[in-house]
Amino acid sequence: MLRKVHDPSYVASLQNKCEASRQRRIDEGNDELGWIGYIDGSDTYVTTESYDVGVRATGAWIRAVDAVLVGSHNNAVALTRPPGHHATHSVSNGFCIFNFAMAAAAHALSINPSMKISILDWDVHFGQGLMDILDKCSNVRYVSLHQVPCFPYEGQSRKVQGRYDNVMTIPIQPESTWSCGYRELFTKYALPFVCSRDEWEPDLIIVCAGYDALDSDELASVNLVAKDYGEMTRLLNEQIGNSLSEQPALVFGLEGGYQLRDGVAGGNLSDALIETLKAMQ
Repeated sequence: MLRKVHDPSYVASLQNKCEASRQRRIDEGNDELGWIGYIDGSDTYVTTESYDVGVRATGAWIRAVDAVLVGSHNNAVALTRPPGHHATHSVSNGFCIFNFAMAAAAHALSINPSMKISILDWDVHFGQGLMDILDKCSNVRYVSLHQVPCFPYEGQSRKVQGRYDNVMTIPIQPESTWSCGYRELFTKYALPFVCSRDEWEPDLIIVCAGYDALDSDELASVNLVAKDYGEMTRLLNEQIGNSLSEQPALVFGLEGGYQLRDGVAGGNLSDALIETLKAMQ
């Protein structure tokens, strides 16, 4: 499935790099797990295990899709690392080597090519990799709420774009809180783009659940707290109930979120994730 969403030569190159480095370390009498280096000249590094980890993470997202499309579950969660939404068709960046959300969508389309899919991305960074890959996918929509200015310094204005008008970018100003700015943009623009009666009724909704918009997270400057993610999940469910006659399948996958310290004001990654899970029930 990775070769469907990424350039096959890119996937093969990473596999060869990891396997060759692992074998060299073994031949030298070293532990097979080790650092290789940065692969995008910036912030995305790999180790000898990165390819295998990426394949397993992809598999987790695909199994989550199977759980809701083939199995008997209404929703599922893939808790994986590293994140994936910055990975484009042929380039890794922003800590991301493979685009798991797009692989999950491609897998769903392999089950039913006529399926409609919405991808909601609340990671604090714009997932330009998703926009790059789904440019040719008329039955997949993507909406991102992200801080501007902030990496990757794209999606700077609120607009609908793409070959099929299937990408919506919603910039969030630094220091925004749930009640001051974020909630209005989420409910007024993001949710109706995800699903709207008679206009867009998806069979599957994938949530790129990044938690780096937390006030406690040091990678950006949006000021959400853990309970806000539970409220976003509840509002998504409410939008689904008000807009769709049939319940779509729902998959959440972990993207960013790097605050791990306990007791921080507003909560950490696990606090926000727990609020999300509670609201899914």
